[in-house]
Amino acid sequence: MSSSIRVLSFFVGLVIGLLGVGLTLGGIDLAWLGGSWAYILLGLMMAFVGFAVMARKAIALPVSILLSLVAAGWAFSEVGDVFWLVVPRVVVFIALPIVVGLLAPGFGASSRSGEKGALRSSAVPRAWGFGIASLYAIIFCGISLGMFQPHAEVTGNAADAPKPDTALGQQNGNDWPAWGRNLTGDRFAPYVQINAGNVSDLKLAWSFHTGDLAIDGAEYQVTPLKIADTLYLCTPLNKVIALDPVTGKEKWRFDPHMQVTRGNKGWKRCRGVSYADMTTMSLLAPDAKAFGPQDVADTTTAPSAAGAAASADIAPAASVLPAAPAPIDASAPCARRIVSTTNDARLFELDAATGALCQDFGDHGMVNLLEGLGPTAPGSYYLTSAPLVADGVIMVGGKINDNMTVGEPSGVIRGYDVRTGRLVWAWDASRGNRDSRPLPAGQIYAPETPNFWGTASYDPKLGLAFIPMGNQTPDFWTGNRHPYSDEYNDTILALDLRTGQEHWHFRTANNDMFDYDVTSQPILYDLPGANGETVPVVVGLTKRSQIFVLDRRTGKPVVKVTDRKVATDGMPGQRISPVQPYSDLSIGVAPLKESDMWGATIFDQLYCRIAFKKMRWEGEWTPLSDKQKTLIWPGYYGGSNWGGGALDPQTGVLVVNDIRMAMWGQFIKREEAAHAGLVPSTEGEYSEQLGTPWGVERSMFVSPMGAPCFKPPYGSLTAIDLKTQKTLWQVPVGSIQDAAIHGVFGQKGIIPHIYIPVGMPTMGGPLLTGGDLAFFHGSLDNYLRAFDLKSGKEVWRQRLPVGGQGTPMSYVQNGKQYVLVVAGGATRTGTNANKGDYVLSYALPSAP
Repeated sequence: MSSSIRVLSFFVGLVIGLLGVGLTLGGIDLAWLGGSWAYILLGLMMAFVGFAVMARKAIALPVSILLSLVAAGWAFSEVGDVFWLVVPRVVVFIALPIVVGLLAPGFGASSRSGEKGALRSSAVPRAWGFGIASLYAIIFCGISLGMFQPHAEVTGNAADAPKPDTALGQQNGNDWPAWGRNLTGDRFAPYVQINAGNVSDLKLAWSFHTGDLAIDGAEYQVTPLKIADTLYLCTPLNKVIALDPVTGKEKWRFDPHMQVTRGNKGWKRCRGVSYADMTTMSLLAPDAKAFGPQDVADTTTAPSAAGAAASADIAPAASVLPAAPAPIDASAPCARRIVSTTNDARLFELDAATGALCQDFGDHGMVNLLEGLGPTAPGSYYLTSAPLVADGVIMVGGKINDNMTVGEPSGVIRGYDVRTGRLVWAWDASRGNRDSRPLPAGQIYAPETPNFWGTASYDPKLGLAFIPMGNQTPDFWTGNRHPYSDEYNDTILALDLRTGQEHWHFRTANNDMFDYDVTSQPILYDLPGANGETVPVVVGLTKRSQIFVLDRRTGKPVVKVTDRKVATDGMPGQRISPVQPYSDLSIGVAPLKESDMWGATIFDQLYCRIAFKKMRWEGEWTPLSDKQKTLIWPGYYGGSNWGGGALDPQTGVLVVNDIRMAMWGQFIKREEAAHAGLVPSTEGEYSEQLGTPWGVERSMFVSPMGAPCFKPPYGSLTAIDLKTQKTLWQVPVGSIQDAAIHGVFGQKGIIPHIYIPVGMPTMGGPLLTGGDLAFFHGSLDNYLRAFDLKSGKEVWRQRLPVGGQGTPMSYVQNGKQYVLVVAGGATRTGTNANKGDYVLSYALPSAP
């Protein structure tokens, strides 16, 4: 044997042996914590193989084969045939016989001293060694090929797809006039020109650059509107741009000159604009007094077992309003208006035809939304989402800085006259259903109340707006919560849009300790019943991935909701509910267990299992502690976030993208945090929570390699038949191709440039079309995808110049259907690299 082979065998064996020793020691640690003993056996066998290779003993090869079989048997017995759970358990042990097999023909070699030339013999024939190596190389290649294929959690069958009722879903013609396409928020475009049979022929029709790059805290999350012959969108700096929908040519733009504040400096967003047609919209009377009666019974302390409180017996105050003025003539300036907001807390209206400010609205086109919010509002209160506009009212809520301090401004929800900008009503949790009158000038709405920062939905027949509510900040300490905040935190709230009067509210969580704001736009649907009747429902998606389906007349659950006991062993002073509401409909929220811990290899998988066993974890809602990390699952990014879901009203199929990211959190004294060099922020890994006893340190649960410590997928697309509550299909969405390995949400690190569709965290939402397609582009890789709505199979994928975060939209112009996305870069990269300002529209080349 040549000296180079001996040296190679020595060093290869040493590495294998040391890895085996490390695996054994880690296995002992895990077993001591009450975890699996398997790693001790696997580590000992691996160490034996390594040291046998060092000594060039032929027994190394059969033991390496035995080790691979033991590992495979253990993997399948522990996690079944789930591909991404089996792979890290076996891939190292599949590779081991390849290495040993290639070295084995040189093991046991000898030479007769004194003879001319060395007579060599081998205990492992070359053919055997290379044959074993080849066999395992084929197995290894098979596993590797499997990594490049999506592995559905639920495989769809097109034959099981619900049959459509084509009479539904046809409203709004060729346009997309609201953020969710309509005020029901279903994001369904009924067009059939682009369908599952021809979507592979889609080509880029035109592109446009807005001029505002998504840098320095700016993110493109906008879904544009299309009305008649114009597209409307906003940039992260709140500029509004009008484009030709056929060519992408700019028609006009308006710059509100957003002021940079401490709140929006690192958080610039504009998710959409709204539209008001003053020629057809019913308008409020100039002297209308729209507010709830003060003698209504107080329901703020009377929740039901499911967390609901209702006041549906209150008669709508709109019936007492004076007669409204006639609609505006179509030829008048600002007959049709674009309604938008700014990150420095202004509401404004533009002439949809020219982009000029509507001078009859507010103060020459602008309304100051800081009025009535007090001295803490500037720099803390700002707006990011499209307002709800209907029945003569603009309804707005605002985002408030989370987790920095107590005393943040009110989360008041306000209704403004769409024509004049006059404040018509104001609903605040501190008053609940008792009063929705605006406060007199100079008075301040109660601080610290739960806020609404997403987009609401509207039922014109009931006259009710359905609002996803947030949380009293700080998020992670409940000891300072007001009783009325606990009542309205994380609720779906129904208000009369013309009066601000509450009709009911439903809590999706009690004493929220983990930032589980309800952020998704509620989806309205008329659910067919068993006896031919229909029930008007509101579908509430949550960060907890619980899907609450409620009767939108009363707020009572239509899909069963059950209160379950949860852990209550929190810190002194914490207010913790002993029960939490759970819906019979949910996505991907099974409690995590040790065997669900994951890693790219057996080694970081073991690390994650040890870390899991060292955390506090008594199931969802395990309270935070200052003594050790607490696992937070579902994570506070979601579940479902602001992007929401989509629903095909023709079939009742609900499609939801989700985030599956386990987090951890721990209370920390602020002086300890300062000593450790932690930098406080509202969205980062450390928040001071001034005014409470504790700061909070938190992060994603990842291994030292930057890989998540729990099983894939980390984001999926799921289709559910709402009529039966059956999951039709569930597929991973997104690959690791463009996501930095060091930091799951794209912080600085190595970009793999390899397409492995493991399923990544998602932002934005899906678009459904009458062509049986679901479009999505909010994954962490730079793709726009189309999925067959009947089967969940990916049928088209188009590379984007940068990643996207918003929701695709679709429209028809001049007989041609377009699918449009805005791409400014993937979410939360923490860098200005790989960012853009693209508007991209796709169509079939053969279409008219």
